[in-house]
Amino acid sequence: MRYADYLRLEGTCSIVLGLALALVAFPGLLVSYDAWWAGLLFVPGVLLALAAWARLRRGVPLLAAGRWLTERPLAGATAGRPGLDAGRLRRRLLVETAIWIAAVTAWVVLARSSGLLIFGTGLASAAFGAVQAFAARGRVRAAEREAGTAYVVAERPGLGTPSLGTDA
Repeated sequence: MRYADYLRLEGTCSIVLGLALALVAFPGLLVSYDAWWAGLLFVPGVLLALAAWARLRRGVPLLAAGRWLTERPLAGATAGRPGLDAGRLRRRLLVETAIWIAAVTAWVVLARSSGLLIFGTGLASAAFGAVQAFAARGRVRAAEREAGTAYVVAERPGLGTPSLGTDA
């Protein structure tokens, strides 16, 4: 699977997951809590933490959102390393997203707690997904044009960023 396509899919999954979490934990729907507006603060908090981490680890400019998630994988791409099967990776991402939605929904329905945390996390997940699906994907496409090669996902660990190969 091409890395740009992976970022679009994983970003879309994060957006869907985030919106589902925000909906299930929306104040007054299944859970009630004070200061629901504090959930909105999760978005800039997560994005600022992501930007700061990229800055500290790789020297990425704070406003270069497309590079926050892609700098290390692109730098570590290995020529000729084959990509993972797109169909299997797509199914894995979709199943993971569905499991997370089901598990968190079950938690909210059964426990009737953690509303603010889940609401804020949902909004932040959607924002993170937008960075992946749009800014990071655009960065990868620009890097592909510049290098004259396509980047592919060669390995995707359970946690962390994928390892890349190139088609050259």
